[in-house]
Amino acid sequence: MDPVWYFVVNGAQTGPVSFAELKAAAAAGKLSPGDLAWQEGTADWVPAGTVVGVFSPARPQPGAVPLPAAGPEPLSLDDEPPRRNRSRRPRRARDDAEPSGMPDWLQLIPVLIRRATNPDRSRIAPVPDEESALGRAGVMDPTARKFAVWRRSVLFVAAVPCAFAALFGLVDMIGMNKEEREPFSTFGLLLLYLQAFALFSLPAAAVLGALSYDRLAASARWVLVGGLVSFGVPLAVAFVPGDWLIDLKMTSSTTVQEAEAARGAVGAVLGVQFYLLLMPAVLSLLPAVSRACVLMKLLLPESLVPGWGLVTSIPLCALLTLSTFVMLYHLAGNALLITGLLLWVGAPLLYLTRFDLLTRPITAPADREALVRTAFGVFGLIALGMALLIVYLFTAKFLGKTLVGFDSATSIIRPWKLELHRKWIEYVGRSLFLSVFFADLLLRIALSVWREERAFSGTAPAAAFDHTMSGLGSAVLPRGSAPPVA
Repeated sequence: MDPVWYFVVNGAQTGPVSFAELKAAAAAGKLSPGDLAWQEGTADWVPAGTVVGVFSPARPQPGAVPLPAAGPEPLSLDDEPPRRNRSRRPRRARDDAEPSGMPDWLQLIPVLIRRATNPDRSRIAPVPDEESALGRAGVMDPTARKFAVWRRSVLFVAAVPCAFAALFGLVDMIGMNKEEREPFSTFGLLLLYLQAFALFSLPAAAVLGALSYDRLAASARWVLVGGLVSFGVPLAVAFVPGDWLIDLKMTSSTTVQEAEAARGAVGAVLGVQFYLLLMPAVLSLLPAVSRACVLMKLLLPESLVPGWGLVTSIPLCALLTLSTFVMLYHLAGNALLITGLLLWVGAPLLYLTRFDLLTRPITAPADREALVRTAFGVFGLIALGMALLIVYLFTAKFLGKTLVGFDSATSIIRPWKLELHRKWIEYVGRSLFLSVFFADLLLRIALSVWREERAFSGTAPAAAFDHTMSGLGSAVLPRGSAPPVA
């Protein structure tokens, strides 16, 4: 039985073909030695030029004079050692704007940042090195390649703030003085250190997932593990009984009322502490979900899953996030604070103005551009809200002092305090990391819906389901919006 072959030219895969057809494509000029070919049953794609028998050997030109064999080099009369004729690799052409001495990995940094921050992820294109790696891994579909390199970029960018946030948290734990450690039990201190080290799972998973970007399944597993550990450990520690974390140092002379009062005070302090600890993780969910849904809608404009995911999740996430600020609103009641929070948290609600585009297949370029413009509008509202919050921190007063300032006599917190920066750095890193997490989840859902619909369509139950939905449409939808049953 003849072996089955496949080949790829300009990203388009052809096959299955026989070896004779593969050779005929090479002879006709449809296949070049640099294109990829794969024989069924082998491990990887290879350049077609390395497959024996596909390309005919080049014939020598008539009348060509063979070159004489290379003899020994003449002895140099100079003091310098003789220079040998070494074969040089042809250098890749560089852009005029790029410094010639810049390493390749350094040149890739601005590319990764642009991919991670550009709202129109559908225009992403892999660089030549990424194309080669994806080709060797068998990832040939253009959309799959865009998705793979977008994941790589976001994960590499997310690894930086996540690593800084984890490092700052560990520094805070190590820097605790004796008075700060004294209330905690040995078991409580152990859990606090475990909680600090759990945050390192985010940068570690981000780097490992980015390095395996050409193997999407393996990369998705790293992201899943990192997300579960970074959320699961803090939640598990937060629900540990306070008596296990705090050493109340009760004596025989302590009364029951004193013990209950001490437990109540400990519970209140731990509740506030864990609330502030989990705040960056909770707040990062909304931008991550909205960013993932918009990305998948732009990459898969014909799919309904990302659009409906965005429409249903954004109002719920916005309400849950705003509810966490109710206590802060009653304590502060500042107009700058409230306006900044509303703009920051409620900005993704702007996507609901494109409800008609999100809930139907998109085929026109104008519709895609409308979604991109909306994404830019959401980014602008978030930036404005963050600016108002920064102004609030430097101007609002609490107990006669501003919250943030440069003078210890007139402000509570200095701008260079690590604890202040750790929160927003962790928020940025988590939101970027979770956008990849939710994008992977949405892709799995979209693939499942597509496969099940293809398997179900054309069957007898599918015809009955069509009649049922037509009847429901005529009963629920306004008159004239549902077509008559055939």
